[in-house]
Amino acid sequence: MVGGAEAEDTCGGTVRGGSGVVTSPGYPGNYGNQADCTWILLAEPGDTISLIFTDFQTEEKYDYLEVEGSEPPTIWLSGSNVPSPVVSNKNWLRLHFVTDNNHRYRGFSTHYQ
Repeated sequence: MVGGAEAEDTCGGTVRGGSGVVTSPGYPGNYGNQADCTWILLAEPGDTISLIFTDFQTEEKYDYLEVEGSEPPTIWLSGSNVPSPVVSNKNWLRLHFVTDNNHRYRGFSTHYQ
């Protein structure tokens, strides 16, 4: 078991700034079981955020990435198809990644700007 602070640092958090990359824990290796990670992406007021997925591989229906703050308000992403880009309708997006207790995959990588 990894120390508490370290595990949280690599799994979620608040991200400010113009652009960057968010990946599932352990990427490009497999993510762990029972993951529960939340990232808040914050842009300047008046700006929007685009998520461009470059990789997506999760256990269909059981391991998922939930994206809030776009249109539709909540998007559930699961399986092995790379999702279409997601654009926020305000200056934030919330990403919530949840996995169950078996079957681990590579996870996801997404570029935000």
